[in-house]
Amino acid sequence: MKKQIYLIVSFLLLTGTYVSAQTLKGHIYDAGTNEPLAGATVTYTLHGKQGVVSDINGAYEISLPEGGVDLIFSYVGYDDMLVPIVISRRENMTKDIYMKESTNLLQDVVVSAGRFEQKLSDVTVSMNVLKASDIARQAPTDITSTLQTLPGVDIVDKQPSIRGGGGWTYSVGARSLVLVDGMSTLSPKTGEINWNTVPLENIEQVEVIKGASSVLYGSSALNGIINIRTARPGLTPQSRFSTYVGIYDDPKNESYAYSDNTFWKNDKYPVEPIFRNSLYNGIRKPIYEGFDFSHSRRIGNFDVSGGLNLFTDEGYREQSYNKRFRAGGNLTYHQPDMGTKFMNYGFNIDFLSNKYGDFFIWRSPAEPYKPSPFTNMGREANNIHIDPFFNYVNPDNGTSHKVKGRFYYSSDNLAEPTQGASITDILGNMGTDAQQIQNIVNGDLSILDPLYQGILQGNVNDIVNGAFTALEKVFPNATTADYCDLISWVMNNGLPSDIGAVLEGKIPSDLVPWLSGVMNPTKNNARTKQDKCYNYYLDYQFNKKWDGGAQITAGTTFEHIRYNSAVMGETHNSDNVALFFQYDQRFWDRLSVSAGVRAEYYRVNEHYREAESTIFGTKVPFRPVFRAGLNYQLADYSFLRASFGQGYRNPSITEKFLRKDIGGVGVYPNYNIQPEKGFNAEIGIKQGYKIGNLQGFLDVAGFYTQYKNMVEFQFGLFNNANNQMINSIPGALLMLVMGQGFGIGAQFHNVSKAEIYGAEISTTGAYNFNKNTKLVYNLGYVYTEPRDADYKKRNAIEDAYTDPLQMKEKSNNSKYLKYRPKHSFKASMDFQWKRFNLGGNVNWKSKILAVDYIMLDERPKELGEFDLMNTIRTILFGYGNGETLASYWKKHNTDYCTVDLRMGVKATKEVAFQFMVNNLFNKEYSYRPMALGAPRTFVVKMDVTF
Repeated sequence: MKKQIYLIVSFLLLTGTYVSAQTLKGHIYDAGTNEPLAGATVTYTLHGKQGVVSDINGAYEISLPEGGVDLIFSYVGYDDMLVPIVISRRENMTKDIYMKESTNLLQDVVVSAGRFEQKLSDVTVSMNVLKASDIARQAPTDITSTLQTLPGVDIVDKQPSIRGGGGWTYSVGARSLVLVDGMSTLSPKTGEINWNTVPLENIEQVEVIKGASSVLYGSSALNGIINIRTARPGLTPQSRFSTYVGIYDDPKNESYAYSDNTFWKNDKYPVEPIFRNSLYNGIRKPIYEGFDFSHSRRIGNFDVSGGLNLFTDEGYREQSYNKRFRAGGNLTYHQPDMGTKFMNYGFNIDFLSNKYGDFFIWRSPAEPYKPSPFTNMGREANNIHIDPFFNYVNPDNGTSHKVKGRFYYSSDNLAEPTQGASITDILGNMGTDAQQIQNIVNGDLSILDPLYQGILQGNVNDIVNGAFTALEKVFPNATTADYCDLISWVMNNGLPSDIGAVLEGKIPSDLVPWLSGVMNPTKNNARTKQDKCYNYYLDYQFNKKWDGGAQITAGTTFEHIRYNSAVMGETHNSDNVALFFQYDQRFWDRLSVSAGVRAEYYRVNEHYREAESTIFGTKVPFRPVFRAGLNYQLADYSFLRASFGQGYRNPSITEKFLRKDIGGVGVYPNYNIQPEKGFNAEIGIKQGYKIGNLQGFLDVAGFYTQYKNMVEFQFGLFNNANNQMINSIPGALLMLVMGQGFGIGAQFHNVSKAEIYGAEISTTGAYNFNKNTKLVYNLGYVYTEPRDADYKKRNAIEDAYTDPLQMKEKSNNSKYLKYRPKHSFKASMDFQWKRFNLGGNVNWKSKILAVDYIMLDERPKELGEFDLMNTIRTILFGYGNGETLASYWKKHNTDYCTVDLRMGVKATKEVAFQFMVNNLFNKEYSYRPMALGAPRTFVVKMDVTF
């Protein structure tokens, strides 16, 4: 009976305590912006930890024990606040809390590493973070110029490479995945990155992961992730307008300049800036101009944001131009009356109209800013995508559900930005001897005797010399560039169908009708038909977090691509289905452990086992990949990390199936190409430091990357009839006899095994002189050893080649992979005083270790040794001012350093101006053969915020 009485009394006391519990409530805000902080935690310790989470409006309400208690307010990326509270029995108190963003750089919040928010100091992989202010200071025309300031990140012809993981693939197939708000920006058909799709006017933060990340992000995350996060509306409506103009200076070697005072008058540019003939009428140098506008606000429970961008670049190289119009926005609805739970849904939309061109082959070393006639090609493209999403978060049980989708449509076609030279102009420039042609037409082929003798002797040297002897008689004034004009014209217009008769000492039977047709052309340069691509994407993600520090991230992804190629007259389809799971655990508030796995099925056309793998001797139709990592906090500001991650990349539809022109150079299909895969291992330490007014962190990392079936492209000569590389003289002659066309281009293939290892050391920080003056900096050095693990085997095979047209893999027989340097150093510094800013960038790189064999051969030659490929190179890549591509590259493939300078002033609270000089010392440098970096460029920019 006594026991029952005690139970009843205890129950009444507990009930009474609950009924008469004291409460504290209020709102939690950002101290700088007064934005409510949703999801902030309010805790105290009494017989264990007790606490609540603020709702979507930043509101909180917590029951407290009578008397005194220390409350801790916490939010990721903000300094914790300890607030002592003394509360009487049954008292209800109201207290609003204003939290300050952390000034510790290690407290930056990132989401890319684990697809959930965490502190930068806790991630298990190497990561760089760019803030909106970092980007604004650089005043970029697209995000690539700012990414180039990060240690270990390089952009070569718009293609990103992280720590040497990617060489140069000329915009087809990327090993680094570029995301905007977690959604891929890679073209579904080519795997290329169109940086014009990135909403530069609305970027909040950029997160760069260095290393394989395929477990959470799938194909193309083999080399790393670049995730661009856009800004969301605040309580106060905000609009931003920017306008800028850049003026390209004359190159250091003024003879390279391709434009003159008549260039604009004669309307020779493929694109024209809006104010070219008015505001900038007096500028007689190539320019670019841009306009950005964005607006964001909250209307009731809706977040609304939108942006416009217009950009036109005449290009510092002829036919290297860009014109884009982009419009997009976001609409998000926040479900009200959800208590501590959060639910929102909406969509993002983006439209891009783009006209752009570039070239791969220059006209000659004497005219490096002018394109070869083989590359008289540009593109016109339009694409639109709509991305619906749904998010639900329940802090009470630590769960969240996120759904993202996409519908993408694009259409593009190739176009010639300038009218090709006519045959009469070409022949006139070559000083054509009409009498010699008339003799040939009349049956006198004696001019070809030296060629016939070489053919009869079977001596390649005599054949080439005989051909040039005959050509010199017909075209006495011709340069190598003129021959390229003629060859390009023939590639576009064809030859007599009976051209093989020449090798028999006869006149082609259809020579006269053919000459009549080409001398009196009836067709103009017609636009190609449009290629169309459709992409459907759906991603579901589930997160669960426990109080003990454990967390899981799981989900599934589906993607379907349909590509209609008008060029090939074919339709290609692919499907991708994946499941992923990752487990994260925080132990003793010091050790973070992460492990994940992904299984992915992929098919393209009727190839249903593209992702086939062998597991314990059994073949399965999907590909598993794994990752694991840990981060241990050694001291308050010391973090040791180690990670291992597998990655893969499926070849794009273009690489596998399509015949596609990129800047006039062909991409030829390879139906047998296999997915590339690999792994990345890393160990690193991040050390924070604070010495007086100096604070920042130092990061040191060692890394090792290995690829199997690594995909590289090989440039060469191709038979357009069968898309096969020409690897022998008999093959070339047979192609001519059959009247088949030839092309110049690249074919992607697997090069077996590659290894890349090295080290990176970087530091980021700030020195505060006083409240009005500070210096911010970001410095980094990266050493890489990019090795072809099978180079000895390949060299042995290539040493046995006997035919001079057999294509080797690269320009030398070294152990190094193509298009990669060993060393790079980057520095970015800004001195800020009140409204003024003075800063600059330094970028130093060592020489490129190897390039493609078709461009040059760096192997030693015997004195007087004849090399047919060198003759072909001279014709294709030009000869001028006593130099060939090989001699130019030998002279300019050296260490180089560029310096950028910038100055800025905030005229008012709303208006800011910037002035920049990029490539301050007008350095002439090549980051790959036949590609010269931009000359000194002057930029003026104005930003208005209202």
